[in-house]
Amino acid sequence: MMASLFACNSDSDGVFPDPEGGEEPAYIPREDIALNTTEKQLAKKSNTFAFNLLKTVYANEKEHANILLSPLSATLAFSMLNNGAAGTTQNEIQQTLGYVDASRGDINTFAQKMVNAMQSLDPRGKFESANSIWIQNGFPVFNDFKQINQKFYEAEIQNVDFSKSATLTTINKWCSDKTHGKIPEILEEINSLTCLMLINALYFKGYWTTPFSKDLTTDKLFHASNGVEQKVPTMMKKEIKAGYTKFENCSALELPFGNGAFSLVVVLPDEETTLSTVIEQMDEAWWNKVVDFNGFAYEAFLQGRTYLVNLEIPRFKIDYVRTLNTDLMSMGMKTPFDSKAADFSLISNLPLWVGLVKQKTFAQMDEEGMEAAAVTVIGMMGASGPSKLEVVQVDFKVNRPFLYFIKEQSTGLVFFAGVMNEIKNDIK
Repeated sequence: MMASLFACNSDSDGVFPDPEGGEEPAYIPREDIALNTTEKQLAKKSNTFAFNLLKTVYANEKEHANILLSPLSATLAFSMLNNGAAGTTQNEIQQTLGYVDASRGDINTFAQKMVNAMQSLDPRGKFESANSIWIQNGFPVFNDFKQINQKFYEAEIQNVDFSKSATLTTINKWCSDKTHGKIPEILEEINSLTCLMLINALYFKGYWTTPFSKDLTTDKLFHASNGVEQKVPTMMKKEIKAGYTKFENCSALELPFGNGAFSLVVVLPDEETTLSTVIEQMDEAWWNKVVDFNGFAYEAFLQGRTYLVNLEIPRFKIDYVRTLNTDLMSMGMKTPFDSKAADFSLISNLPLWVGLVKQKTFAQMDEEGMEAAAVTVIGMMGASGPSKLEVVQVDFKVNRPFLYFIKEQSTGLVFFAGVMNEIKNDIK
């Protein structure tokens, strides 16, 4: 009885409305992704990279900026690149990703297993991942590098002419297609020294297990980090039984999608606590406390308490883009960006280095659910390339800056992480 009490501690009745119309998908209960000991460690380290990346970007980003990153998209792109790195270059890539002692084979197998499993966990929503490698015509790339990335990442490989504007159009269209039009353009131009590009695209769409009622959505104040009070459409639920935790200087709430395979976790700092204080605390131990919803409910039960949550949370829509070169270098990935020291000798017998790491993300949350997309581009430069540069009841009132994460349930793997300082681009 106790096990069932806390395992079912979510805002869920197992009934999925169909906001798009059409035939209702069959309900398939959530299943855990079975990981071995090595894979469990890689999942934990992936989350450590997620928190470190968000910390770094938050510290380097302009004040009061909204941030949305996809650590998983960056990890998948760099895991492909890692198959061509050697020596210090490879060590720094793996160290930054958190995969210090892992073999390339373990990393590849883990990535393949997670992506394949996540794409079929919940028929009510969508999780999609796509990878591609673009090679300058005539630039020699070893077959082993191409074959490994085709096998484990299903990478599409295309030979192109980076000096032509049509290539820019083709790459942007690929990204748009793979994100269902949510990232219509990632590149505005291509550097004249580009010899190789590696791209990952992610797309997620989840419907709330129990949707919000649009009739309850009303304008409420949101206190932005810059001191401005905004009146924004705010969704509401009363007395819901959801995953809830409270500790130290913040509280957290989990909202499940579909059959519970994926969920949104909102972390809300206490009123007297700054967002930056909470961000600085992010690590594996912190995250374990955030998502220990069953443990928190059990402790409350032993103390004769249970929690019903009155939730208020704003709808939002965000587009975010950032060049991550400086962030990754400050996290320890320096040699891959060094044109003289980088060692990508498992890709080509000609010198290569990382010239560009760019990520663009999108997220939209409303009464029906949440949609998110990300594209990560790694541009590899060479000593020679195209000569022409082309232009291309517990009141959980989310009324102040907050963090949000989208994760897979059984492994806890975070694949989107965001900071909301002010509400923009409201959905009309």
